[in-house]
Amino acid sequence: MIKVAVIEDDIDVARFHRLFLSKVAGFELIGEAHTLEQGVHLIQTQKPDLLLLDVFVGQENGLDVLKRIRAEDTNTDVILITSANDAKTVQTGSRYGVVDYLIKPFSFARFQEALNRYRASQLDANASFTQQDVDRLLHKGGQRKVYALPKGIAKETAIRVLSCLIEADDSLAAAELEARTEISHVSLRKYMRFFEEEQLVEKELVYQSSGRPLQTYKASPEAALFLKASFI
Repeated sequence: MIKVAVIEDDIDVARFHRLFLSKVAGFELIGEAHTLEQGVHLIQTQKPDLLLLDVFVGQENGLDVLKRIRAEDTNTDVILITSANDAKTVQTGSRYGVVDYLIKPFSFARFQEALNRYRASQLDANASFTQQDVDRLLHKGGQRKVYALPKGIAKETAIRVLSCLIEADDSLAAAELEARTEISHVSLRKYMRFFEEEQLVEKELVYQSSGRPLQTYKASPEAALFLKASFI
């Protein structure tokens, strides 16, 4: 379970954060602060994995907390959620390594996409990596892949399905994917065809003792890159 803390001075907005978080599996809200002082204490005592951070917190600047986290080498990732859309704030967030940036007002779909993308990007602490693995992860040695999504393929839904496959311990049958993603059989087939064409999934036939062979799917090594891709 990914532990999440929130620093947001607007009580109504904080309530929406709680509501949205409750709808995304794999995340647990462990604390909420309405001032930067409370937020710093929350981070120090609860040690969240992920912080949802506003920039305008009363008369203070949430970026000061972001800078402090980085200066103290605190093991907390940050998503900025703010009405600030000026170049300086966006650039500062990027330079200090925010994992996403949501501009208010935002939809639940965009919020869910940010969390799913973050969850899928988490590394196994016991894993080791080849140079190719690291190059893929950091998008070095070439252009970031740009996907032209065909008509009928929604970015948010595609991310949801791939995130489900990436998180699965084993291959999943179509029926399991339908249940976990709450997507209809007809829609899911359309997405799986797209993923196969882009080599984002690997399909396997499992022969059963009786009845037709069962088609199962698992995420390919390229699937994680899709979650970090640009779209046109």
